[in-house]
Amino acid sequence: MVIEKNKILAPLTNFKIGGEALFFVSINNLNDLEEFLELKNKYNLPTFILGGGTNILFNKFNGFVIKTNFKDFEVIEENKSETIIKIGANLLVSEVLEKLVNLSLANFEWAGGLPGEIGGAIRGNAGCFGREIKDILISAEAFNLETGERKYFENKEINFNYRDSFFKRNKNWLILNGFFRFEKGNPEEIRKIIEEKINYRKEKHPIEYPNAGSIFKNIKLETASEKLKALALEKNKIKNDPFPVIPAAFVISESGLKGFQIGQAKISEKHSNFIINLGGATFEEVYKLIDYIKKRVADEFEVLLEEEIEIVSY
Repeated sequence: MVIEKNKILAPLTNFKIGGEALFFVSINNLNDLEEFLELKNKYNLPTFILGGGTNILFNKFNGFVIKTNFKDFEVIEENKSETIIKIGANLLVSEVLEKLVNLSLANFEWAGGLPGEIGGAIRGNAGCFGREIKDILISAEAFNLETGERKYFENKEINFNYRDSFFKRNKNWLILNGFFRFEKGNPEEIRKIIEEKINYRKEKHPIEYPNAGSIFKNIKLETASEKLKALALEKNKIKNDPFPVIPAAFVISESGLKGFQIGQAKISEKHSNFIINLGGATFEEVYKLIDYIKKRVADEFEVLLEEEIEIVSY
C-alpha cells in the first residue's frame, strides 16, 4: 500500500479536471485492502473508489481516494460453445477485448472503443448499441470497505438498471473482479466488429478533447413529456438502448445548446451530450454548464435530465 498526500486528481481523469485528494491510496492486493481498512477506521474519513477516471467530474476530496490494481484474467470453465472467464476490475476494457480476440471469444465486441475499466463497466452497467454489461456477467466479487466482508454477488443480486447497479448505489462495496460468459467465435469477425465500433466512436465522439463521455442518461420514452415524444417521433429519434429511449444529445441540440460554452467548458458540436475541456476548464465551469443544460431542457421539454457521469466534490 502506498499513500500520497494532497495528490492532484486532474491527470487521473479523462476530463483532466480535479483538485487535491487529501490522501491518495494505491492498493495492489487483498492484504493492502485489509491494511487500508484499519487506516480508514482509525481516521474515520470518507472514501472514494477511483476506477479508470472516465465518467467522473472531480473537484476535490477531503478524504481517501483509493486506486486498486486487480488485473486477473483467468479461464475458469470452457466447453465447445462458451467460456467463463474471471476478469479483474482494473483491466481496461480495451485490454480485455484484445485478450478475447486472441481466444476467439465473442459477445463483447459492442464495447469496442469503450473507455475505462471492467469494474467501472460493471458498476455503471455500461452499454451501447443495445447491449449492456449485465448481458454477459454471471457474478462479481466485491469487498466491503466498512466491514471487510468479501462477497460474491450473482447477476440478479446486483440489481442492474439503466446505467446503474447495486454497486453504484452502495459505494462502500469495492468490485474486485467479475465472472463473464463468452461465446466461441471467429477471431477475424470479432476483430472486424470491434474495429467498426472503435471507428464509430472516433467519428461521432469528440475524442480529440478531454471529456467524461456522455454527461446525461438517455431519456426513457415512458418518462418523456408528450411534447418531446411527438418531436422525437416526427424526427425518428427514438432508439432502443436496450429499451425505447430518446437520446439526450437530441434533446440538448433541440434546446439550442450545441456549441454553447461557459469559460473553457463547451457543449461539443460533434455530439451534444459531451462537454469538452478546451484547455484549463474548471470544475465550476463544467458544473455550471451541466446545471444550465438541465434548466434549459426542463423549460423547453418538461424533462429533467439525469447525470450519467459522477460528480465528486467533498
